[in-house]
Amino acid sequence: MKFEEAFPDTFKNLRRQLGLKEPHRRPMVETCRADDSELCLQLTSRYGFTEKAMHRAAERYRLGKSRSGKTIYWMIDRQGRLHDGHIGDSWVTQMLKSRCPDLARYVMASHCLFGLHLLKPDVDVSVGVPSSPVCIVESEPSAVVLSELYPQSLWMAYVSPVFFNAELLEPLQGHHVTLFPRTDAEMDNYLFCCELADQARRACHLDITVSTFLEDHASARQKAAKIDLVDFLF
Repeated sequence: MKFEEAFPDTFKNLRRQLGLKEPHRRPMVETCRADDSELCLQLTSRYGFTEKAMHRAAERYRLGKSRSGKTIYWMIDRQGRLHDGHIGDSWVTQMLKSRCPDLARYVMASHCLFGLHLLKPDVDVSVGVPSSPVCIVESEPSAVVLSELYPQSLWMAYVSPVFFNAELLEPLQGHHVTLFPRTDAEMDNYLFCCELADQARRACHLDITVSTFLEDHASARQKAAKIDLVDFLF
């Protein structure tokens, strides 16, 4: 996908935004905000969301839309800083670097959990108010869908195992975290998440567990298809 095919804004305007050596700010997010992208349409047609629930989910995750209708999943941290965006198989930072190589050194690619901006300031445990549990899946669409089905938890996504490490989990200190890996016949995803959870416990003292739900309930055929939690539920 080319940059000019993805974004409605002009590259000249975005170029001015990228003059600083820091993560991109909200203007790019607000420019592309939409609730009629591919995922938003699927939320009502495939997953049975009401229009109200679909709009609520789109607003919750600040979903965007490219010119071709693809959903833009922004990675925004708890301070409101934009790190990157995911469109199909492309990353916004990669597209920017490809479009204008002379600006490559100013485009600082970094990742955080999708949905990390949903975290509230740390709660003082002395007042007896528990922090919200955090549930993490692999794909952004699954996090969006599950956020409406199980709103008692904050749903996030790590997007790609390539970028998933204990450092991404560090901001979740003070919350109980549950990983929901997609299943597969060899249990590779489950074992990967178990190892990562162990690293996070040691490095970040994180309260984290790995769900065995899919390993316990998915059929051999489902495991061969490498389904995730949303695939199983629907």
